[in-house]
Amino acid sequence: MTELHTSNDTHFPVPGIIWMCGATIFFSVSFTLVKFLQDSGVTVFQAVLFRQVLGLVIFLPSVLATTEIKHLKTSVPFKHSLRAVFGFLGMCTGYYSLALINVADSVALQFTLPIFTLFCAALILREKIYFHRVLATVIGFLGVLIIVRPGFSEINLGILLAILSAATHALADTFARYLARYDSLKNIMVFNFLFTIPLALLPSVIWWVPVSSANIPYLICFGLAGVTAQFCLTRSFSLADASLVSPILFLRLPIVAAVGFLAFDQVPESWTWVGACIIILATVWMARSETKR
Repeated sequence: MTELHTSNDTHFPVPGIIWMCGATIFFSVSFTLVKFLQDSGVTVFQAVLFRQVLGLVIFLPSVLATTEIKHLKTSVPFKHSLRAVFGFLGMCTGYYSLALINVADSVALQFTLPIFTLFCAALILREKIYFHRVLATVIGFLGVLIIVRPGFSEINLGILLAILSAATHALADTFARYLARYDSLKNIMVFNFLFTIPLALLPSVIWWVPVSSANIPYLICFGLAGVTAQFCLTRSFSLADASLVSPILFLRLPIVAAVGFLAFDQVPESWTWVGACIIILATVWMARSETKR
């Protein structure tokens, strides 16, 4: 019979929110760097592979240096593999969308993540669906429609990939919350690297592009930012409901919009800001309602 981890299904909203704020900052940095790397010729598969290998190099020694190596096992390996698959798809589709549409537009469309998380958390974690969450989701979806404007602007592959990234990341994030019931944070991180590296290795080899020495420092910074963001994210989901802390990632928009303007000369359309504001207002209201629950 499967045993639950000692730090089981707890709910600490404030620490969870603080960790998610850290994830937001480092995700914004990693988005900016991966956009730069793609413009320099590095493929998304190589970027994901380097990020996961660097993460394993960072975390594995800390496990090997302690008695935790004896506990580097899990009773739910299939759930770890599912999280890795969905996380890999989320990274690849999200990163590639940055090469097809503006960085701010891609991030704004990935604001649909809480919409998908709401239903994933209900189906996988059996979290209750409260009325204020459903209403916030509906309003947030209207914000997405304003950004996409179907029928008034062309819906290209970049838009679809950004939304697909949100959906697959929602599944990965929900499984991270599920795995926190059974395994320690460090084990969750290490298993994620171990399962994701083979997924990224095969397409990286098939579509390998030589990486210039000038891009190595950017790859290292990208890997560090991505691993730190993932650590903060996993820690956040181990402390609070996935459907509560996910909306904090909305703070990425003003950050990446500023960076996109300064670094890539990209100016988001006014509709992007209007739609994003509607989504943000809806989720802020949801979070306030959550604290009163």
